[in-house]
Amino acid sequence: MDWDWEPDDEDTYTAYHEAGHAIIGCALGARIESVSLSQQSGFDDEQPRRFGDCIVNWGRIDPDHLWQQQRELLTILAGPVAEWVYRGEDADEFDAASWQSDWQQAQRCVATMVSGTEKQHRLLGSVVARLRKMMSREPVWSAVAALADELTIGDPIEAERVAELVLFWWQE
Repeated sequence: MDWDWEPDDEDTYTAYHEAGHAIIGCALGARIESVSLSQQSGFDDEQPRRFGDCIVNWGRIDPDHLWQQQRELLTILAGPVAEWVYRGEDADEFDAASWQSDWQQAQRCVATMVSGTEKQHRLLGSVVARLRKMMSREPVWSAVAALADELTIGDPIEAERVAELVLFWWQE
């Protein structure tokens, strides 16, 4: 039988993106209620046809506590960085505009942490660099890849499965 099947790159990129959010959030103590992919229809050619969703539940927290703000910032940026690492792009190819929603959310988060545009940009840059280094290493990358593989099947993944993957890859 001759198979003429090509994986959808956009689905794969989105799977890695959402897996990045989920794995880092879970590793930092959040309960990932669900993570999923879906195709959007009715968009024009200017907008992406892909969509993922990662529901992060931090529980009862103090949103003004610096540690919580740091956890949220890392989780927000983990999605774009995981996709970036998967794409194998160079450091100068990180295009924040591609992940406008995440980037805006990260900017709002960092604005609560430090004042001044220059300091905020430096902080965002250092977090992206830190995440890129973290994502490229074990056990993080294996956990992200395993979750991304499961996401490409198409079913939403619930909290227990995300926690299982984190525990599996982080156990010694």
